[in-house]
Amino acid sequence: MIITWNEIGELNKKVKELHLDYKVHLSDSCSGQSMWIESLKPDNNFDDLDNLNKLIEDYFTEIKAEIIYSWDKKSFWMKDRSF
Repeated sequence: MIITWNEIGELNKKVKELHLDYKVHLSDSCSGQSMWIESLKPDNNFDDLDNLNKLIEDYFTEIKAEIIYSWDKKSFWMKDRSF
């Protein structure tokens, strides 16, 4: 499955609606897609990242996509991508 810029835009809209101070970015290169999370907080912390990760998981489940997080849960990619 390919994630579109529109889907990332929709996800970021949901993040904003829930007043979570983060932005999800899409990196799209010839080696595949990955997404990463930017903290928009003044101190750049990730103290409520669990709330954001839940929203992300729910969104990708809704669009029938499975994701895998990095060890720090600040990056993720589609499940069928191997590293």
